[in-house]
Amino acid sequence: MTKRRGKIIDDEVLVLPPLVKGGNDFDYCVNLFLDEMELKNLSYHTMRWHKENLHYVKQTLAELNLPTEPAKIREGHFKQCILHWKRECKLSPTTINHRIRSMKQLFSFLNYEGIVDGMPTNGEKLKTPKVIIRPFEDDELRRLFSQPDKTSFVGYRDYTIMLVLLDTGVRLIELENMKVEDVDFKSNKILVFGKGAKEREVFFQSTTKQYLMRYIRLRGQMSHNLLWVSDLGDILKRRTIQQRLQKYGETAGLNQVRVSPHTFRHTCAKLYIFRGGDLLSLQKLLGHSSLEMVRLYVDLWGSDLQQMHKKFSPVEGIFKH
Repeated sequence: MTKRRGKIIDDEVLVLPPLVKGGNDFDYCVNLFLDEMELKNLSYHTMRWHKENLHYVKQTLAELNLPTEPAKIREGHFKQCILHWKRECKLSPTTINHRIRSMKQLFSFLNYEGIVDGMPTNGEKLKTPKVIIRPFEDDELRRLFSQPDKTSFVGYRDYTIMLVLLDTGVRLIELENMKVEDVDFKSNKILVFGKGAKEREVFFQSTTKQYLMRYIRLRGQMSHNLLWVSDLGDILKRRTIQQRLQKYGETAGLNQVRVSPHTFRHTCAKLYIFRGGDLLSLQKLLGHSSLEMVRLYVDLWGSDLQQMHKKFSPVEGIFKH
């Protein structure tokens, strides 16, 4: 939030203190902004995301011969950048909105610190197409799970990863950062670290437990404690996980659905609702900050839920002749 920098004299005159030096250097301002985010203990990936967005903002300003000094950037300048991204670069509204968001947060910080005075964007986002979430169907899951070669370490690991994704609904970054000691086999739960460095517990059942226990035995002792490793013992990176899943999707012939960790997450949510789970507990299990996303799940699969209700209606169950 932008603070009021001036002092009111006689309830009429607003006296502004001089701006702090640094507003003429874009990179300096970005680094201050990132330092502040680090002090607030925001994740490395969040900081990298903002850094990349702001890099492209500065690059576009320079390409259009517009000021790159934050103190000189005006709303009209940033609007030219947005039009350039739309018309010339053909960027999606989502990508442009990411850059708008980063600029808004950067300048909110710079205003608060008294480095600049003004905002080149009010943060109003472009309209985006309605999100269509396509989860896996049961047959698609069976075909997908039949692909890994469970007689090899890599295949067994990948099969276990898919079980964990489906059973817990964790995000890719949460999966990537799992540690061996985070897995509690006594309580069938895993401690994960989600967005905003928030901890939460996710749960797994007997099938996943069986594979996880054997995988950890096969993994053996390592010089690090991260759970997922390559056959050479290297830490398994998110890009490798994505590529492995895509490969299995191709060999399974799944052309109508995106094979990704997030599709497993959506599928977990759908199956959880179908089996009678309530929205509040689903929100906590998936680590959403609000009910907005889980309500979207219900909106998207409303017709399917209607069929489930038809089958399990309490009234029909009581008064069925």
